[in-house]
Amino acid sequence: MVSGKSRQIFSAMAGLGVICAQTPASATDYCAPSEATDPQPFHINGSTPYIYKTIGDADLRLHVFRSASYKPGDKSPAVVFFYGGGFVFGDIRRFQTQATHLALRGLVTVLVDYRVKCRHGSTITDSVSDGKSAIRWIRSRADELGVDPERIAVVGSSAGALVAAAAALVTEFDDPGDEKADARPNALILYNPGLDTGSPAAIERLTSIVGSEGAVRARDVSPIDHLDRGLLPPTIIFQGDADTLVSLQTAKDFCERARALDAKCDLKIYPGAPHGFTEIWLGLEDPVAFPRTEFWAEDTSRRTDAFLTKLGWLSKK
Repeated sequence: MVSGKSRQIFSAMAGLGVICAQTPASATDYCAPSEATDPQPFHINGSTPYIYKTIGDADLRLHVFRSASYKPGDKSPAVVFFYGGGFVFGDIRRFQTQATHLALRGLVTVLVDYRVKCRHGSTITDSVSDGKSAIRWIRSRADELGVDPERIAVVGSSAGALVAAAAALVTEFDDPGDEKADARPNALILYNPGLDTGSPAAIERLTSIVGSEGAVRARDVSPIDHLDRGLLPPTIIFQGDADTLVSLQTAKDFCERARALDAKCDLKIYPGAPHGFTEIWLGLEDPVAFPRTEFWAEDTSRRTDAFLTKLGWLSKK
């Protein structure tokens, strides 16, 4: 059973939250036992688990979903999901519904675990390194998984969105033990993304969570500060205008700078939507703040389908 204290912290920090919110007094507060800090599952219904990386005694898994109609030799676009949790905690099943939906439509989908502070004592740059490792692992095993290595989209929520964007934009923090495949995704789908870990305000907030050294290092993976010509793939961002944890203005600035560099960046703004606005279960705990979660979840899923269809990766219904 989750304590009231843990539930309050998890709700307030859902998605990225932790790096932009009013933070608890210490890391111990948000590492209190809860569903957010529990060990990740070894198996998820409908998927096949793989260990893509081992760090010390920690096995990092990803879970691959494929349609029952899959045949050996098929080559499908892949959609890879990174959950949110502020680099502190998080649940790999956050995107299970979306992964199942797209797998039923014929794509290969993947839920990825990565190191977070409460479970692994890790840093933000460790999380980014793991994200890049996972994409390389998938691309290097494209034939085995039935994946088209030139059509890999990466989805992230909040902190997971920073991991996704950093994989596209940041050339450092590669694990020397990685496969040699390219870590850059071919498309990005970002939910209330953390795009700024480099501004003075962001560093100040991060310092209270990961310490001054970790906060300064996080500047090196700040997506908005790594927008170089030709690197950002086609991108869609879903952002609520009532989000107090990550800045709508940052998302606007990110897309504006990207388009100035001839990249495709589409920002969909949801009026009244707070941080983590597609997390339907939050509506059960805060019906005032989350009055339209079902609509928001369905609409972002519909727009994701349309985005992938426009890329030519998903057939029209």
